[in-house]
Amino acid sequence: MKRITMGGQTVEEAVEKVLAQLHVPKEAVDIVVLQQEKRPFLGLFGGKEAIVEVTISNPFYCVESFLKQVIEQMNVRVHLSCHSEKDRLVVLLSGPDVARVIGKHGQTLNALQLLAQGVLNRCADRSLYVVVDAEGYRKRREETLVRLAKSMAKKVVQTGKDMSLEPMSAWERKVIHAALSDDEKVQTFSAGTEPHRHVVISLKR
Repeated sequence: MKRITMGGQTVEEAVEKVLAQLHVPKEAVDIVVLQQEKRPFLGLFGGKEAIVEVTISNPFYCVESFLKQVIEQMNVRVHLSCHSEKDRLVVLLSGPDVARVIGKHGQTLNALQLLAQGVLNRCADRSLYVVVDAEGYRKRREETLVRLAKSMAKKVVQTGKDMSLEPMSAWERKVIHAALSDDEKVQTFSAGTEPHRHVVISLKR
């Protein structure tokens, strides 16, 4: 569990400073007051600031709270549900406006997942992961990418020429690499820089 110690003129101020620094709700943390504030004698000397220790007891809750705020700001009719699987949080989105949350080729969905992972990294003291999905989109997208990988691999074998795929997210590139990892005739590697990083399929030499 991640712990942060912070001082302030009052206990309330110290807590608010930690929550603002971490961008997490108060419900996601446990607070221990290490030192109460003490007013200076005659307003001149002997004063002490309050010191609190804040422990993020549930980093997954931080992510859930963050995504709810983002969806609310997007003004879309989308329901969010979460469940944890060991070191991974799975966030499922559904509702009338879910297509807007997915975006073209899943770009909006990928952006949400990237932001959510950033929040999780900031709130956790160990490697945890988050997957944001919308009505089974990622499963369908994965199946589409696997078919694309197999098809492009056949063309590479037939023509002997390298094939560059369209720019993809890190998750999508990983799907392509995995789909062809056992192929004895072709190999894959990533090229380019974000946001134009893409997979190249070539013959094994």
